[in-house]
Amino acid sequence: MKLKTLVKSLALTAGIAASFSSQADFLDFQIDETPYGGEVITADKLNGGYFELLSFDGAGNFTATAFASMNQLFGNDGSANSSQIGSVIGANYNLYATFSATGSVMTPGEQGANSSLSADSGSFSLYLDENQDTTADVGAPSVLSNTSDDKLLGSSDNLAQNVGLLYGFGGVFDFLFRDFELTADGDTYFVSPTPFYMNVRVDGDFDNIPLQGDQLVTGDVSAVFEVPEPSTIAVLALGLLGLGASSRRKA
Repeated sequence: MKLKTLVKSLALTAGIAASFSSQADFLDFQIDETPYGGEVITADKLNGGYFELLSFDGAGNFTATAFASMNQLFGNDGSANSSQIGSVIGANYNLYATFSATGSVMTPGEQGANSSLSADSGSFSLYLDENQDTTADVGAPSVLSNTSDDKLLGSSDNLAQNVGLLYGFGGVFDFLFRDFELTADGDTYFVSPTPFYMNVRVDGDFDNIPLQGDQLVTGDVSAVFEVPEPSTIAVLALGLLGLGASSRRKA
């Protein structure tokens, strides 16, 4: 590896560690691949590559749409690959995700970055492509083809903490989506835990880009599932207690 490349890789790793040190541990989930010639397996991370269209309006705002091929499953705290955990993903079926966000740009950026991107809203959806034929338009990643056989597994439009950090050599991002909800198809694919995790964290890297006009960004992406923070659980518990009390009064 060339020294320049090594320095960039080390700097990128340090940036990720500093920015996303609060990320939760890998949490196991089980998926049922028997309809696709596999078995029920245990994994803890989805991984893949993506391309994204970032549009800057010249007034400090951006919009983003992305398509990610999520055809790698990992287990054992992210150290065992798809074949090692017995998955048939990528061979017998595909997973992909779509992503959108709108927000603002700040220069200089947070945490020592040249610039940073912060989204005010966004969405994340995960699909299963049984025929392995779905494609996205590079110029418009939200425009998909050959989707008639695809199954929506789950989605969220509740974007919480997020940041994109752009350095001189490239960037990193970390997005947390709350209220991730499985569909009926998702319930038959993600079979454990029940109920399923409410949060999904999506992070990765992207190429260096000018913050103007329309920019096509590519990079690697991963997704892990998380449980709500204790404060969120407390609010949900209080809400359930309130519903119980209300039901008793009505009774």
